[in-house]
Amino acid sequence: MVSDKTYKLIFWCAVLIVLLLSLLPISAPQLELFQWQDKLHHFITYSGLCFLGIQAYGQNHSVWVIGFILVLFGLVIELAQSLTGYRFGDPIDLAANTLGIIVAGVFFYKQRNKL
Repeated sequence: MVSDKTYKLIFWCAVLIVLLLSLLPISAPQLELFQWQDKLHHFITYSGLCFLGIQAYGQNHSVWVIGFILVLFGLVIELAQSLTGYRFGDPIDLAANTLGIIVAGVFFYKQRNKL
């Protein structure tokens, strides 16, 4: 079993990685296999962040509080991207982030209330 401290470390490392990758310039061309690939990446990334956040802090905080904070984090990143001059904030990216958070949150909420 993974300890809370380990999940907290992994969560904060993941948050830092997402922040850095979201704000660094994109130098290499991106291979796009299908039209909404980028949105799927956002969905998976924020589902994963929500999973890690709930594992790290879910004993002390509501799934929905963790989810709301992650939605705000996604919003701040999209706003920051729009200020860089080399990245663009995209409301559909924010929607994909939010949907990923909601799916992970609903999954954990249902699992928690099953017991």
